[in-house]
Amino acid sequence: MKKNQSPSTVLENIRDSFENRDYIVVQNGGCNQATGSGEYLKRVLESYGKRFTVLEGGCDGACFLSPRAYWTGSDHKDELERNLWNLNADPDLDFENMNKELTSYLLPQKRIVMKDIGLSGWSDLGQYLSNGGFYSFAEVLQLSPDIVTETVAESGLKGRGGAYFSVGMKWKSAQSFAQDGKNTEIIINAEEGEPGVYKDRHLMEGMPFRIIEGALITAYANSASSIHIYVNAEAKLSFERMTYALSLCEKYNLIGRNILGSGFDANIKLLRGAGGYVCGEESTLINTIEGDRREPRLRPPFPTQSGLHNLPTVVNNVETVCSLPYIMMSCDKDAFRTIGSAENSGTKIVSLSGSLKRSGVAEVPMGTSIKYILETVSGTDIEENLVGAAVGGPSSGILPNEKLNLLIEPGFIDGKYVMVGAGGIVGIDKDVDPLQIVRILSSYNSRESCGKCTPCREGTPRISEMLGQFVKGKSSTKLTHDLNKLSRTVNAASLCGLGQSAGNPVLSYLEYFENGVK
Repeated sequence: MKKNQSPSTVLENIRDSFENRDYIVVQNGGCNQATGSGEYLKRVLESYGKRFTVLEGGCDGACFLSPRAYWTGSDHKDELERNLWNLNADPDLDFENMNKELTSYLLPQKRIVMKDIGLSGWSDLGQYLSNGGFYSFAEVLQLSPDIVTETVAESGLKGRGGAYFSVGMKWKSAQSFAQDGKNTEIIINAEEGEPGVYKDRHLMEGMPFRIIEGALITAYANSASSIHIYVNAEAKLSFERMTYALSLCEKYNLIGRNILGSGFDANIKLLRGAGGYVCGEESTLINTIEGDRREPRLRPPFPTQSGLHNLPTVVNNVETVCSLPYIMMSCDKDAFRTIGSAENSGTKIVSLSGSLKRSGVAEVPMGTSIKYILETVSGTDIEENLVGAAVGGPSSGILPNEKLNLLIEPGFIDGKYVMVGAGGIVGIDKDVDPLQIVRILSSYNSRESCGKCTPCREGTPRISEMLGQFVKGKSSTKLTHDLNKLSRTVNAASLCGLGQSAGNPVLSYLEYFENGVK
C-alpha cells in the first residue's frame, strides 16, 4: 500500500486485484439444501462446470422456487437460465411460469439489506466490492465518529431485532458512559432463536460481507476496536460462512490493524451462542459470552452503561447493521428516510411461512400492511385459505383475517397483544384451529423459560396446562377468567422479555377468536 492513499483508493486497489468475470450462482443456503440444492449443485457442475465458473450463493428469499441457479452474464441469459431450471429433477413450474412467480414475489419488495443476495457468490469478496461493498465503510473512515453517529440518528434507523429502539440513541448512550476512558464493546446479535424467523440466517448465509461492513461502521462510530458476532449454535452453516468471510476480510486488511491505511483498528470475534430463545435477550446474551448462566440480568444498568465485562456495550441485530452501508453511502441519511413511513424509516425483513402460496424471506418498507404482504408479495388469497396469521412469534399473538390490515411498525400493532417483533408471519390454514397454534406457542414459552423468576418459571407451565383443558366455546367462565388473569400476571411480573410477553398468545386468542373480533 502506498503512503497517503485514502481508504477509498486502497479499497479500489483491492477490488481491481480480483478477476471480473461472469459465473453461475447456485442458490445453496440452508433452506435451499432442505429442497435438494446439494444434488442440484452437482448436476450444474456436471453440465456446466467445465465451461463456466460455478459459485454457491445464499437464497434470494424466494424459497418456494428452490433449488434454483442464476447466470450473472447478459449473453444467452434466458437460454442458459432456462436450461439451468430444467436441471431440476422435478420442477413444479415451467421456466416461464417460474419467472412470472419470481417477478410477482420480488417486484413488490424494496431491497436494501437483501440486495444481491442469491445473485452473487456468498464467498466472492471481489463481486461484493464490484457491487459497491465496503465503499460506505471506506467513506466513513474519512469522517469523524460523531458525524457517523449523527447521520445514523437522523436517518431514523431503529433496531430490527424486535425492540425497535433508536440506534442513534443507543450509540450515544454508550458513548456517554465511555467518556471516562472506558472502552466500548460491540456485539452483533445473530442468535435468532425465535421460531418462524430466519432472516438473519439468510443474511449470514448469503451476504456475510454486508454484516461485517455494518459491524465495522458500528465499531468506528463508537470508537471501539472489539466486535463480537454472536451466532446461534444451531446455525452451523451461518457460522461456517461467517468464519470464511472473516478470514478473507482479514487477508485483505478489511479487519485488523490500520484498516485500509486509516489508522483504525478493529478485530472481530465470532462466537457460538448457547442456543435457546432467551439467549436473544441482550443481557442473557452477554451472560453467556462471559460464561455465566443463560439468564437475564436485572436492569438498570443497561448494557450501554455496563455490559460485556462491565464496559459500555452496544448490542445491535444483524439486520440492523446491514442497513448501515445504505445509510452511510455518501452520508445520505435522507435516502433512508424516503423509504417507509414518516415515523418509521427504512425497510423490514419478514419471514413468511405456514399456509401461504409463496413462502420465504421478503423485504418491504416499514409501514406496509400484513395484508399487502400476504396477498401481494406471498400471493395468498386470505379469505379463501386462511383463518388468520401468527405474527411476531411466541412473544406475540395471533390475528384473525379481519385484523390483517395492521401495519409493520414498532410496538403493539393492535394496541394490545400483537407485535411484529423480529418479523415472523405464519399463515394459519382455514382448517386449523387457532387454539392449537396458541397451545404450541405457549408450550414453547414454557420450555424456553430460564427459570430465574418465579412468575415465568411457574406461570408458563400452568398456562400450558390450563390451555389443555380449554375447549373453544365450551369452557367454563371460571377457566376463561383464570387463564386471562394468569396470562396478564405473568406478563406484568416477569423479569425479561420472554416472560413479559408469554401471555400474549393466549390473550390475543381470547380477544379475537374466543370472544370474536372487537
